[in-house]
Amino acid sequence: MKITIDHIVSILLGLVVLASVSGLPPEIFSHTKTFAIFGVAGIFLLMSIFFFVVLKKNIKLSKLDLVSFGFFVFYLINFSDLDSLWNIGCSCLLLLFVVVRFMRKIHYAVLFKICLCAVALLAGWGYLQYFECISSKSDFFLLTGPFHNPAVLAIMLSLLLGVVYNSVISFYGYFKRCHILLVFTIIILFFGTSLLILTYSRASYLALLVSILYNFYRQFVANKQIKTQILYLIGILLFILITIGGTYHLKPKSADGRLLVWKVSWEMIQDKPLTGFGKGGFAANYLYYQADYMKSSASSAEKALAGSTHLAFNELLCIVVERGLIGLLVYLTFIVGVCLSYRDRTRISLVLKSLLIGFIIWSMFAYPDQVFPILTLWIIGMACYLNQSSRSKNCFLSIHKAASIVLITVVYCASFFLCTKVWIKWNTYHNLYICLNAHNFREVFKQTGYFIDFRKEMKGDISFLYLYCKLAQMENQDKEFIHTVHYLEEKFPSPDLLLMKGDYLKEKGLWREAETAYKLAAYMVPTLQIPRGKLVFLYNEIGRKKEAVEIAREILTEHVKVYGFDTFKLHRELKKIFEDELK
Repeated sequence: MKITIDHIVSILLGLVVLASVSGLPPEIFSHTKTFAIFGVAGIFLLMSIFFFVVLKKNIKLSKLDLVSFGFFVFYLINFSDLDSLWNIGCSCLLLLFVVVRFMRKIHYAVLFKICLCAVALLAGWGYLQYFECISSKSDFFLLTGPFHNPAVLAIMLSLLLGVVYNSVISFYGYFKRCHILLVFTIIILFFGTSLLILTYSRASYLALLVSILYNFYRQFVANKQIKTQILYLIGILLFILITIGGTYHLKPKSADGRLLVWKVSWEMIQDKPLTGFGKGGFAANYLYYQADYMKSSASSAEKALAGSTHLAFNELLCIVVERGLIGLLVYLTFIVGVCLSYRDRTRISLVLKSLLIGFIIWSMFAYPDQVFPILTLWIIGMACYLNQSSRSKNCFLSIHKAASIVLITVVYCASFFLCTKVWIKWNTYHNLYICLNAHNFREVFKQTGYFIDFRKEMKGDISFLYLYCKLAQMENQDKEFIHTVHYLEEKFPSPDLLLMKGDYLKEKGLWREAETAYKLAAYMVPTLQIPRGKLVFLYNEIGRKKEAVEIAREILTEHVKVYGFDTFKLHRELKKIFEDELK
């Protein structure tokens, strides 16, 4: 009975990983960003039913257990918006961490095979998109898998491939005896690695390479002479530096754009060095700082690079901006604790630590706190690693039977509470999807009040709030529009939001306020022509024709970064209005 239950729970744990990349469930609002939350939460809550059966009899805690759980609470949860879907999903991940950490037996062979299936699924999905058999989830990228961005596809492939490669390296003797599994694994590795190369994701390349090199070092070099170890480490360092330099030339403008983000972020750090701007503070404030920088001291090259981003592209930097130097100390304590923790006694723990090393490397160039599938893999990897290491002498606290009963009670109560919350959220997101796809949503918004109910359950969902804002403006619901705009200005500003605000103010005859909104949008992303075009039309209407003509001439003669239909319409209108002045 024990073996059967342990296998079932291990399969469910593997299915949690698979759910994070499956694209299921369908028919939910903002599908590419929310499916993983619902899929992972649903399978985990099913898995938690068996917790009292699979709980270890003798539970021992280490300092790293306590540090890890405390860090994940600090890192994942936004205490200012506890009822949002994201926070509910992160709460499920915290509970998942506890359940996996205290499982008496994890069948890693089962997890490995499901990771193989996940790589095969992502690779197959990617190739179908590459050959245009199915459509991409983005209007701008060909390869995205079930996600909205190729970077997410790339890092999920990178981390999962790292698990497979390092498992083959660590258990090669076992694979030699299982010929069918070895052949199947090699085929999946070939197609998965080939697709990873096609994503052109430099950070994902580096994460995979470093995780494999780390595994090689621990298995084949760590026990050799100090001189050999030093030479190997120097070689790895040189290899990493050469790789970073080489991949810079792969997409130099993208790399320069990240350098600009880091440069502006430094100004944010200088303003609040100790405590930071709070969770979500980077997205809430970065574009305002970028606008100030573009207005005051940016070069023409930097103005061409600036984009409408809400991501730091460096987890250390993001933590310093949001949590200050205090938060950085907490983060580094956790990372150092992981890297310098007990010697890896088993090959499984070495594979798991290699996964964590790959995650840390990727986080230096990306945004793991914004990608739920990545967080899922990280939580599972860390919990499994601590589960493996629980036999270490570093464990200092044993939990008695009474405390185990309390733990089981807490897990079941929390699971029931989260299950209710997830069900309510799923109904909301599903009903909104049905509403938007089956009706004229403007009529629904105007007549039924559905969107007021949706707003109560989705008040922290930025995608929904932008949609709600546009609909409120269309239907002249001024109170709702202004309230939503003010909230978004504080939490997630963008040029599009300021354009909506400027249009509203212009319609109300508030010329100066409209001008301020349009100018701020233009400074945020100088290459956008629409904000300056709005300024031209405003100046022309209020009699400031000289300024209007000057900006119009600049728009029509400069190089356009992205020439779309909106740009075409803008140029056509400008030429029509200022035909005589522009001759």
